[in-house]
Amino acid sequence: MYRKFVAITMFVSFVAMSTSGLLMFFIARPSFTLQMHPVHKLFGVLLVIAAVAHIGLNFRGLKT
Repeated sequence: MYRKFVAITMFVSFVAMSTSGLLMFFIARPSFTLQMHPVHKLFGVLLVIAAVAHIGLNFRGLKT
């Protein structure tokens, strides 16, 4: 159950980070960038936490 939660969290965070990053890149208005920045930052932190949990859960497989 925990592995599924971590995997889904990583996937959703990756999609949100990719989407918000691309939107900020292509829509170069400062007001839009300021609106999207908190979303991008929140999902970035969530992605890092999920990645650390993912590595922890799969450390034995990564070591071999």
